[in-house]
Amino acid sequence: MKNWTHKNFTIHHFSTLKSTNITAFEKARGKNIFDREIILTDQQTSGKGRQMRAWSSPQGNLYFSLLLQPKVELAKIPQISFVAITALRLAVESLVKNHQITNKWPNDLLIDQKKVAGLLLESEISQNICEFIVVGIGVNLLSNPQQTIFPASNLKNFGVEISAEIMLKSFLDEFEKLYQNWLDFGFAGIRKLWLQAAFRFNEEITVKNKDKEIRAIFRDLDNDGNLVLEVAGNIEKIAAADIF
Repeated sequence: MKNWTHKNFTIHHFSTLKSTNITAFEKARGKNIFDREIILTDQQTSGKGRQMRAWSSPQGNLYFSLLLQPKVELAKIPQISFVAITALRLAVESLVKNHQITNKWPNDLLIDQKKVAGLLLESEISQNICEFIVVGIGVNLLSNPQQTIFPASNLKNFGVEISAEIMLKSFLDEFEKLYQNWLDFGFAGIRKLWLQAAFRFNEEITVKNKDKEIRAIFRDLDNDGNLVLEVAGNIEKIAAADIF
């Protein structure tokens, strides 16, 4: 393991881990890492995504978990995932030119409608107090899985070859600004930025949640991060699902 810093962030860099989120949780619970510390690894043997899905984690891509300890209401915690994915989008936009870059609700980043990155937000709650939040992010830099429920790709396929450390620094540069804006001014500005590049905003989408599937028009994102849909002329809100 090696430790290094970038701005106000401390990075703990491992060669191999089971999962950066698991390690971040263990170290945070043991009071070994604190706010704005990061667990970074070259590869994961048991990476995980949303809904306990496996996250393919070979060498060459970026895998990290960021620990945060903001003093905010519990209801605002989900907003952080939109802060992080928007920061990642801005970082990727500075590298990838002449391609469509969008954020797909709730936590994916797409280039030309192919997934290149994903985010998993988890938190430790004790007696209605948030002890810490872990934001786990994986970015496909050199490779991507083939058997996925949504088409995947990687940055190299779009003409960008970048190291994991440089990609992480680029993300942190953007995240630092957006996170401070969120702490100071709330979700409104972040929500607006996210919607500007939202996948299929104001278009008809398919929403799948377990065994249920509906067709709806994606109308908005509310202040809790819920998807606001128009279904047969009625407005509905969805807290968790996959969209296509």
